[in-house]
Amino acid sequence: WMHADGRRAAADAGVPWLEDIRSASDPDRVDLTVVCSEPTRHARLAADAMSAGVHVLVDKPVATTLADVDALLDLDRFTPGTVSVVNRTHAAALRRTRAWIDAGHLGLPRHVDAEFLASGAFFARSVERPELVVDPALSGGGEILNFLGYCADAVLHLTGLEVESVYAMSGALFAAGHAEHGVEDTAVVSLGLSNGVTATLTVGRIPFAPGLGPTSSSVRVLGSHGHATADDDQPAVLRFGAEGLAAHPIGGGGGVAPVRAWLTHVVDRLIAGAAPDYGLAEARASLAVIDAAYRSIAAGDAVRPG
Repeated sequence: WMHADGRRAAADAGVPWLEDIRSASDPDRVDLTVVCSEPTRHARLAADAMSAGVHVLVDKPVATTLADVDALLDLDRFTPGTVSVVNRTHAAALRRTRAWIDAGHLGLPRHVDAEFLASGAFFARSVERPELVVDPALSGGGEILNFLGYCADAVLHLTGLEVESVYAMSGALFAAGHAEHGVEDTAVVSLGLSNGVTATLTVGRIPFAPGLGPTSSSVRVLGSHGHATADDDQPAVLRFGAEGLAAHPIGGGGGVAPVRAWLTHVVDRLIAGAAPDYGLAEARASLAVIDAAYRSIAAGDAVRPG
């Protein structure tokens, strides 16, 4: 079905269908190869594209194990192209919050709450194949592996601090498919960072998320002299009419705008001959939090990231 889906997507987009990653990474024809497959193949496909000498953009997670991302980091030392990973750190609300922190408006960050929720109401439309999310042979894990990286990225982007401890709890509370495959659909993760800063991360695929589209993402920063909240669906214009209330996010909904901003950044940087600002090192820091969350659940205790 993977090849059938790929051929259909190529036909719909009016682009050639290529049989293997090497054909899609020919440096004589290709500047940038985008790797977006089942997560358990991301690292291998990325390594093949990197070895061809092109720039590579990998969907998250870049790998499902720390060993795989470490192997990519080793390979990256000997390949000429850049490697970047899909993330949401270019979300307008998150960038503005970081600017306020840098300007001293909040004092020193003391605690961060980050939340990323996907709405089950959109599941059939936003996930091409449910098994890509719930089958560990394809996904590598559950929604911790799928979503926690977004929240970890937000905390690391806002604080610039090292994560020293991770404690996680999870469950399959809403989705039968997750329970049948033994993977989590929701999780709450507590982080201890350097300088005594703490963070709470909540992720999940729930029946109805509070956002305006398939996903909802929000952050709250408690500082020594103030606090700030950021929502990827805000700012928005609220329209009241006969059909009720409608919200129209400025710049697009929170499910799309951060990714569009990131892809624009990638293209702009590559055209300028520079590397995008989120690469394998940043992805590795995020994956270390994910790995620690799974180890914490297994141990029933807080653990240190690897």
